[in-house]
Amino acid sequence: MSITPSIPAIRGPQGTGLRAEGDALLLRRPQEEMHIPLKAIGRVRAEGRAVAIELTAAAGAVPAVHRYEDVDEAAATAFAEAVNAALPEEKEAVDGTRYLSGNRLTDLHVTKLFRRLKRAALYGALVIVALCVLLIATGHAVAGVAMIPGGAFALFFLVIGSGAGYPSYEEWHLRKRGVTVAAEQVPGEPGMYVYVDPVGLHRTVRKFAGTWTIDVAYDPQDPGRVVVLRSRGRRWLDIGLVASGIGIGLLAAAGVLTVAVLGFLGMSGL
Repeated sequence: MSITPSIPAIRGPQGTGLRAEGDALLLRRPQEEMHIPLKAIGRVRAEGRAVAIELTAAAGAVPAVHRYEDVDEAAATAFAEAVNAALPEEKEAVDGTRYLSGNRLTDLHVTKLFRRLKRAALYGALVIVALCVLLIATGHAVAGVAMIPGGAFALFFLVIGSGAGYPSYEEWHLRKRGVTVAAEQVPGEPGMYVYVDPVGLHRTVRKFAGTWTIDVAYDPQDPGRVVVLRSRGRRWLDIGLVASGIGIGLLAAAGVLTVAVLGFLGMSGL
């Protein structure tokens, strides 16, 4: 049975949306999409400007609910009525979360980081170019030319070091504010581990380890944001390498600024 033509799609900002796809609903959020089969749905409710998808549940259990908000009220009502009409008449009294599957689309935190790093690299390059032009224009061409390789070297280590430090920051953040659980190895799939989020969705994480379980930490507000927890020694080694890279970049930047100052002062024949 295909339900796609009879159920209206609801579209939201940033590519989000809720629509029918075959015998299931596809709930798309900015960072991930969730596949919800019709057999896992108990009912759909229109709650003002929100759509609440209530899953089936075992007898006496509280059903899980997934919400899609900030939609047109009339569209929410039409969508709920259409989906409820397409649901099976006899629903299984089982936990509907076991039928769910998810697909991580992107990590907004990583996207923001790379955007900031690109912006920082651009501004740094503009500063280097501006200093070179000023030095050359004031008759200190040697200092201006000398700044180019030094500035590029400093910029490279500062940007790469800052980017390489993100995994350590992410682990620190999720250790402090996230939920720590044990992820179990998926039988027959080496390096693949699975953990269960608060709504019962099974999520996977990769790590090549020789154990049946590993410790992971995830964000309770965004359960797909997860890190594999490392030993203290591995964390400090990573922090040391990152600090070394940033330190090299800072020393190089200090050298470049020194050359610029000496050049402007007309010292040492620059």
